[in-house]
Amino acid sequence: MPPYEILRVATPEDAKEDEAHRELGREIRNEAQKLARDHRIKGVEFIGCDVSLDGLCVEVKYQSEGRPALDPVQDGLERAYDARIMLRRFIFIERSSDAGGCDTCGVPLCCATWSGARSMGPVNVRLAKQQGVTPNDKIIGCCGEVKCCMRYEHETYKEFKERAPFKNTTVKLEGREGRVVDYSMVEDSVLVQFGRKRSDRELVPLGRLASENPSIIPADPEEWIAESPQPTDRPAPPAP
Repeated sequence: MPPYEILRVATPEDAKEDEAHRELGREIRNEAQKLARDHRIKGVEFIGCDVSLDGLCVEVKYQSEGRPALDPVQDGLERAYDARIMLRRFIFIERSSDAGGCDTCGVPLCCATWSGARSMGPVNVRLAKQQGVTPNDKIIGCCGEVKCCMRYEHETYKEFKERAPFKNTTVKLEGREGRVVDYSMVEDSVLVQFGRKRSDRELVPLGRLASENPSIIPADPEEWIAESPQPTDRPAPPAP
């Protein structure tokens, strides 16, 4: 369902009116900043203003630390411009989604192209650590916070860790014992250290470990490799 109801196709006259409202919006934004200074309201910056086509409704966007009391600013603007004034607080993430653009991955910003990106919950460094990613500049988006994709992929990592063995636990594989040192969620595998040298590490799919380690569950049941069948005592057939 679209956020706004479409009434009609915009006309050239509408475009001219909208351009005039852009100039009015900049004037209202500057006036809001002046009112904030006059009333000694600190820690607030007005960053944008949208005016409806009929000029009766104005949305003034601002960013601030905390929630300052802006009633004097709103009242002053309504008296000066005889319009309904709405003050909307923006954070850096919302500014990025409003401006749009591409991130370091080369695709358009998730927050600008998908409305559900931020409804999934907060994104923070803790999520990156839970996915085994060391916090660095590569996981920080244009907004200055951890990228939305870290939150989008979090449930998959969480589900994988519920099926895989914990790090530093011992697992058995074909008569050998090793220690889990790392994960590879994409390959549904764990990195196992079987000896003292670094060359003794092997990337082992969960399907190979499942038969000898009951607590491990592979993503695809068809990857479950059963134990080799035990030899029977049946005598060998006579030679022809």
